[in-house]
Parts: sequence; C-alpha cells; structure tokens
Amino acid sequence: MGPAPPERRWGSDPPDIMETIGTYLKRQREMRKISLEEVSQTTKISLHCLKSLEADDLEALPGSIFAKGFVKSYSKAIGLNADEALLQFEEYLKTIHADQAGKNARVKWLRPGGLQLKPWVFFVVLMVMIVLVAYLTSR
Repeated sequence: MGPAPPERRWGSDPPDIMETIGTYLKRQREMRKISLEEVSQTTKISLHCLKSLEADDLEALPGSIFAKGFVKSYSKAIGLNADEALLQFEEYLKTIHADQAGKNARVKWLRPGGLQLKPWVFFVVLMVMIVLVAYLTSR
C-alpha cells in the first residue's frame, strides 16, 4: 500500500496557490453563473462591499470582523463551504499582515528624504547649546 493521497480541502476545484480570496470567490461565483446582484440580494451585503471583497480591497470594507462575515455569507450564498472559505481568508490576512510588517520594519526616522528631525527637537538642542555657551563664557 503506497502513501495516502494529499488531503483536498477544497473539493474538485481548489484555489490556486497564489489566488487571493477575492479572486477565488469571484471565480467560483462566475463558474456557478451567479450574478453579483443575486449575491447582494441573498446576503443583504451592498454591491460596493461585494465588489471590494472580490477586488481584495479590504480597506474599503467596514472592518475585519465584517469582512469575515461577508466572506462567510458570500460563500454560503454561492454554495461553498463557509468554514473553508474563512480559513482561506484568515491565511490571506496573515500573508497581508506579514507583507505589511516587512514594509514597516524599517527605522521610522529614516525617510526617503534623509534624516528628518521634528522642529521641537531642533529647538531644544539649540536652547541647550545657547545655555552651555552662556555658562562657559561666564566663567
């Protein structure tokens, strides 16, 4: 007896490895010939939010809790396993957060324009230098 075949979580049509949740949901909806308007009517989610979800524009959605609810409702409306879709969405969110953490990891005071000091820092340093010079010259 050979090794067991790999587990297939997504049935006969799993998402591509690089496919985003929005692309996956849109592809599944179109394969089932369901219009976005029908999904909107079934789920009571606005067309704007559904379009944003399909475009992976998570910034346009009201928040991550709502986004998870949208993924779950959308999945059910087109006949997908909602729990599996939520798992894929959570993995997608981890990927996004990891990418953003890498982008934000640079030292904050190093900007593309070079070192940029706040005006109050410059003022404090200038005042300390003036006081120091006054002290040294008065001795």
